[in-house]
Formats: sequence, structure tokens, C-alpha cells
Amino acid sequence: MHSPSETKIQALLRLLSDPNEQVAKTIQQEFVRIGPSALPFLEKASAEDTALGSRVAFVKDEICFEQLKGEFSTFVAHCSRQIDWEQGAFLIAKVAYPYVDIPHYQKCLDHLAEEFRTKWHAEDTPPGKCARLLSAFLFKDKGFSGNRIHYHDPDNSYLHRVIESRQGIPISLSAIYVFVGNRLGLPLAGVGMPGHFLVKIEGESTPQFVDCFNGGAFLREQDCEQFITASGLDYDPQFLEKSPTRLILARMLRNLLSIYEREPENPMTVRIQTLLQVLEESFPEQNPSSL
Repeated sequence: MHSPSETKIQALLRLLSDPNEQVAKTIQQEFVRIGPSALPFLEKASAEDTALGSRVAFVKDEICFEQLKGEFSTFVAHCSRQIDWEQGAFLIAKVAYPYVDIPHYQKCLDHLAEEFRTKWHAEDTPPGKCARLLSAFLFKDKGFSGNRIHYHDPDNSYLHRVIESRQGIPISLSAIYVFVGNRLGLPLAGVGMPGHFLVKIEGESTPQFVDCFNGGAFLREQDCEQFITASGLDYDPQFLEKSPTRLILARMLRNLLSIYEREPENPMTVRIQTLLQVLEESFPEQNPSSL
């Protein structure tokens, strides 16, 4: 990022309206290289000439993404704990919603936890029973559910949109369950088994799993084994082990990538691929196909 003179920026703005798309694309990339200092000029130009709207919007999104890429790289370099999953999920949401108010949605999760705590006196409840009560609270009382009709809507993967709509896919609904549970002190972990995503209640003598996409149903290991073998795979107990945070985030990104790749030349495809590459480079010992 560099800071050119206002004169140069004004000259670039004049070229941004060029009818030749290739010229305009070159100028857009030049603004991206300039970075955030160009934003006030772009916003003013867009207000004065509405025809520039789509080109300015693209430049603003690209500048925001360059900032997000740096933020995400810093995060990944230090992310190791399960609790980092929440921060990583909100950063992924900024790919499509660069101005999302993350503290606001963190407070929404706080409020869910506080409402549950007040209703059920969670501090006095054993973890196993508390987890069952939390399942009923989120998936019955609060109405979170699997979005079966529009399963491939990318908003099902963006955490703040799931909080708003109360609909998501297995991994995003599991995230809500874990993040609220973390606030209640519950020992929960995400489990990315083949073909499905579950939450594991840790520390139980008999392993228990929560299927957040299916109404928060509780499963035993035998139930999970049956699901895996029905999918044509040989069962391996490691499929039900706690997933590392980086692999969970990579799975969230791959879900989005599979959606955006359906649209030719969707700029979101490149952005998601970029963040996925940042993750993969942070643990090169992992086989990327296993993410």
C-alpha cells in the first residue's frame, strides 16, 4: 500500500470511468494497491457519478479484503485453542460482510448464554444434563434449525447471519452451540467426521455427541458409526475425535468455496481460496485433501 498524491488519485478516478473494461480493471487494481487512503476519494466520486457505483464497490471490497487477509494471517499464526474458532468464524464472515459489527454479535451470544443461565441455573447443573438443556433451549425455545430448503445459501456459513436468521448448516449450527456452551463453561468440542459435523461433550464416561442440524439430537458412538458405514466408509474411531481449530475453519471455507465455484468468475471464489491457502500454509504437514 502506498500514498500517492491527490492529483494522481483524481487522474485515476477519471480513468475509472473509461468504457473499456480492461482499462477500468487496470485502474481498479491500482486503487487496490493504493489501499484505504483512496476510499474517501472513491466514495465521493461514486456519490457524484452513480455510473461508477459497481466499479467503486468492487474496489472497496478488494481493499477491505486485502486488510482482512492481513488480519486473518495474523490470527492464523497464533490460533491453536478451541476458543479461537469463534474469532476465526467471525473473520470468515468479513469476506462477504466486511463491515460486520463483530462485538454486536458476540453480545448476542452473551445474551443467549445469560438467558439460559438465568432460566436453568446452569452453574448447579451437571455438564451432561446442562448440554441437553442447552440443546432444547437453542433448537426448540430459540428456534435454531437446519436450513434444508436453501442448504447452499452462503449465508448459512456466515456466523452473524446464522445468529440473525436462526438457520444454518451442521458446522455453523454446531458453532453456535459450542460458542454459547463455552460461555456456560461446558466442555464442548467440534467434530468434523466425514459427511457431517457434530459437537462432542468431553469428559463423559460414555461419549455423547450433539447433532445440531437435526434439532440438537443426542447421539452415541454407535449412531455415528452407523452413519459413517452407511456412507460407504470403514469406521475409524479417530473420525469422532475433536477437530483442531484450523481444520474446522478450513472446512467452513471449503463449504463456501463449493458454493461460490458454481458461479463462473465470482470474485468470492478467489477470496475464499486465498484464506484457505493461508490456513493450509500454516500447517503444511496436513494433507489438504483431508480438510
